[in-house]
Amino acid sequence: MALIVFSLCLLCSSAALSAEEASDLLVDTGFVKDKIGKPGWAIMDVRFPDEYKEGHIPGAVLLPGWISKLYADDTKRSAMVIPRLEKAIGEMGIGNESHVIVYGALWNAVMFWVLESMGCNSSHANCTVHLYEGGVERWQAEGGKLDQTESKPQATAFKAAPGARRGATADEIMQVVEGREKAVIVDTRSAGEYEGTDVRALRGGHIPKAVNIDFLKNFNPESRRLFRFPELKSLYRDIPSDSRVITYCQTGGRAAYTYLALRVLGYKNVAIYHDGWRVYGSNLNLPVENETWFDFTKVNSTAKAVKELQEKVK
Repeated sequence: MALIVFSLCLLCSSAALSAEEASDLLVDTGFVKDKIGKPGWAIMDVRFPDEYKEGHIPGAVLLPGWISKLYADDTKRSAMVIPRLEKAIGEMGIGNESHVIVYGALWNAVMFWVLESMGCNSSHANCTVHLYEGGVERWQAEGGKLDQTESKPQATAFKAAPGARRGATADEIMQVVEGREKAVIVDTRSAGEYEGTDVRALRGGHIPKAVNIDFLKNFNPESRRLFRFPELKSLYRDIPSDSRVITYCQTGGRAAYTYLALRVLGYKNVAIYHDGWRVYGSNLNLPVENETWFDFTKVNSTAKAVKELQEKVK
């Protein structure tokens, strides 16, 4: 699940949430400017290191690359990584009383979710996390200056608070599928993936009872910022706001963006099934609707054809 893939496009304010409509989870440029250098506030840049060096919001600290790789490549995001995450977050100058503003790329919603999963924005901890959409493009367009000096905050201690329930396991998914627990499962992948025509694991298809709402429907494709509040509310009109909602995709990036949209709309009991389809679809013990199978024969034939073509070119 990539944290630092794709830069945000230029600001398109007509498609964005207005300050009056947006949840306080989303913050604007004026809000960020006011918090620079204030005690208790931290600004987290989740882009690539070279982008950070070229210019970042003053005072922003760069997210360690290994955290991005962890959520992009590792399917074993278990409790074993929590102590390492706690240490890294503390080294960024973020403690249990801190207020964090995340910005950078479209996928910065992942780090927003990570911090909420560790207790921020809940009754279990005093830390908060907010998201600044639009990245440095918006920042500059609205009069903000960039800094090239690396921020080196004083390290502190950060401890994850249990009980936030921001992550869902396969066991919880099965309880919902079998009717033993109530929740709405939202498949944020494309229609092709959901219907099983685009196979990205051993099997294609979707988790039984899951509803398909492509994550692309959350934002304007030009600005890469969330649609206005009424449009978002209409998109999720069939999901009661007091429901337990579990989002998922292939690896978690798209699910995190939908998670953000739901949180902005005021949904409180939202989680991500972060193993995603690549794990679920490859586990033959788990039920699948619209089940299709990965075509190894076709792939092998294509690989053979490519190899033969390479030999001819030589």
